[in-house]
Amino acid sequence: MLKTYLITVGIVSLITFTAFAIDKIKSKKETNSRVPELALLSMIGFGGAVGGILGMYIFRHKTIFKTKFHFIISAWLALATQAAIAIYLGWVTL
Repeated sequence: MLKTYLITVGIVSLITFTAFAIDKIKSKKETNSRVPELALLSMIGFGGAVGGILGMYIFRHKTIFKTKFHFIISAWLALATQAAIAIYLGWVTL
């Protein structure tokens, strides 16, 4: 069960990281077809916290605390939750 969870989180994190990269590229080009904030936050919440945090800080995207604090707080809370789930699943399968 833990292995399946970690694989799923890894795949969702990769997708989330890619979405942050695409959105950053589109923000520099100032196009109207950017990735919606709700989609980015949803991907972070549904297993992509690691990819979201890496994407935020590597691409310096959505990291201005004054205007995008909800991204930072959501990402770190989601990471804590996803880590707790992994620890629980590892503990249960012992």
